[in-house]
Amino acid sequence: MNILKQITLALTTLMLFSCNGNAQSEKALIGTWEIQGVLLGDDGEGALLPHRQDNPDCEADHSVFTTDRTAKEVKHNKNCEANETTFDWKLEDNLLTLTKGDRSINWLIHSIEDDKMTVGVQMRPGADKRMYVVYKKRN
Repeated sequence: MNILKQITLALTTLMLFSCNGNAQSEKALIGTWEIQGVLLGDDGEGALLPHRQDNPDCEADHSVFTTDRTAKEVKHNKNCEANETTFDWKLEDNLLTLTKGDRSINWLIHSIEDDKMTVGVQMRPGADKRMYVVYKKRN
């Protein structure tokens, strides 16, 4: 009987953590993420090619994810003027879908660890390979 209780407890714990996993990922996603660069390799590994802004004296290009499931991408031109694009976002497992009107783009979240997020972005719809981009969370 003791082994049955242990199995039941283990299954219950597994179900609770798997159901709560997406909520934890969403919580980790919320905030402002500065783009660091692109990884020169496959599957989220390799050397980092740093992101070059139009003007390094401007605020860093970044993405903002909010609890109301909206996001914005902010890029700055040479005059430090911000160009913002707003999206709705949805996270299912490790697939983050950004939607604006009829257009959607999918980011495959490779990892979110502490203040670092690595995402895989398809270069074109239906492509098998992804470009991996590294972001750092602002404090």
